[in-house]
Amino acid sequence: MRKRFGCILIALVMVFCLSSGSFSDVNVFADEENYTEISSSSKVLTTGKYKLSSNVTLKNFLQIDSGEEVTLDLNGYELSVSGTRVIIVKGGTLNLIDSSEGKTGKVTNTSTSTSTHAIGISTNGTLNMNGGTVSGAYGIYTTDSSSIATINITAGTVKSTKRAAVYCYKGSVDISGTDCVEITADSSDSQAYGIHTVSATITISNPNTYVSTNSSSSYPVYKQSSSNVSITAGHYSADVTSYVSEGYSCNKTDDTDYPYVVTADVEEPEVVLPVLYGETLTLDGTLGVTFYFSMTDVESPANYTLSAKIGDDGEEQIIYASESKILSNGVEYYRYTVYVKPNEFLTTIYASLTDCENSTDTYEYSVYDYCLNAIENEWEESELCKALLNYGDYASAYDPGISQYSFEDIGDWTDPVAEAWDVDLSEYDGTETTGVAKTILLGNTVAIRLYLTSEAASEDDVFTVDGTTLELHSVDDKNYSYYIEFKVPAKDMDTTFTVLKNGVEFTTYSVLSYVKNIVETEDDTALANLCKAIYYYSLEASKYTGWQ
Repeated sequence: MRKRFGCILIALVMVFCLSSGSFSDVNVFADEENYTEISSSSKVLTTGKYKLSSNVTLKNFLQIDSGEEVTLDLNGYELSVSGTRVIIVKGGTLNLIDSSEGKTGKVTNTSTSTSTHAIGISTNGTLNMNGGTVSGAYGIYTTDSSSIATINITAGTVKSTKRAAVYCYKGSVDISGTDCVEITADSSDSQAYGIHTVSATITISNPNTYVSTNSSSSYPVYKQSSSNVSITAGHYSADVTSYVSEGYSCNKTDDTDYPYVVTADVEEPEVVLPVLYGETLTLDGTLGVTFYFSMTDVESPANYTLSAKIGDDGEEQIIYASESKILSNGVEYYRYTVYVKPNEFLTTIYASLTDCENSTDTYEYSVYDYCLNAIENEWEESELCKALLNYGDYASAYDPGISQYSFEDIGDWTDPVAEAWDVDLSEYDGTETTGVAKTILLGNTVAIRLYLTSEAASEDDVFTVDGTTLELHSVDDKNYSYYIEFKVPAKDMDTTFTVLKNGVEFTTYSVLSYVKNIVETEDDTALANLCKAIYYYSLEASKYTGWQ
């Protein structure tokens, strides 16, 4: 069964006056209270405005002669006959409307003969249809091949039960506006076309036009001879590409009843995507790769986020841009940093920039890639990169995590951890403070963390390091109530930080204080070696002059 469209048809509000013409069983009236019954002996409608007040079955067809203009409001009722036709527009003009709320008005020919129709047009007649349903063996039919028929449809439905819904030998059929127009040939006959023309001009510009046929051997629109068909809109039960005007296309859709739709070709605007300007290591105390994207001529660059994951099976991360920068050559770029753990240096980072509608290519990079590039090209940070990879190697040995690799000697670098440990770290003892346990974090950020008992700290206390206030976190532990922490750049791992409590010195500590303690007291060789690698990494970091 074909889908039914709830088409909202705009009815014309008419003021009706009494006509001198007469015809059988039709009520014609000036207002709701005063109308006149017309004799069944007459069938000619003269100029005027007419309105049905009930369903009417005609004894004869209605005729509109040349020079006459008739407006017929179906008013939600049915005008029917079983004969050659219901209405013939013989040189005159018929304005067909339906002002009813339900839009149920009909003009119906119940004859089953293929030589009959609902509304005929001859002798240069004109039909302006703005509502109602017209149906018959043919719906609308031009009966005179020697005259010019004019058919204008802006709303309503035309159906046929045998042949074409609209048949126009010569003249024009124009379907315009935006209200719903349905043209349906509901027959399996080979000539059951939606619109059939021999030498007329067919123009369809209404986007809410629906034209269909049930016959597998006929078409929604069919022309013969010298016809001119121009389609720029509408929905169709079959492909009408051959009739589509230049600048428009007939495209296949998922609609099972009207799978083809005609729309204007829209030239897609050129989308300028961000361009990867380069990658670098993060050198701010965190571990990871920063992607730099040039945003020249990119629309709304701040709307872009980086979609990234570490490894093939990594969880997707959505990363927002840091503050944009302008390079010395005038290129604007945004920075997006993907942070990794020390045991993820070898793991590939997959990253692409997207604004939810457009996306760049997926870029692949890793800390390992960067370090090898720096070492092979003897960049300033090459020695730092060697120590960094060595640190990652021992981090993987201690905690395999996502990926584990074996770092071997690169260039003239020899792993100092494997050599005898003769480093003096005695100056990094730190301050012993009652109620405080000290450790470091070895995730994607090297950080110092201090655990505090309830005697050593309360929620009213303010802790600071180098003028930065540290957040006091609650911790569910039988020995400690809170912790505070702060990031430590690699170049500052040998720095002994002083923590103030309410403006007064509270305790001191450094990353190397932790390293010293582990190397001297820990029996876990893997952890001790990792701490030694951290020391050599910090040593090279302190020599690197590229820190900002």
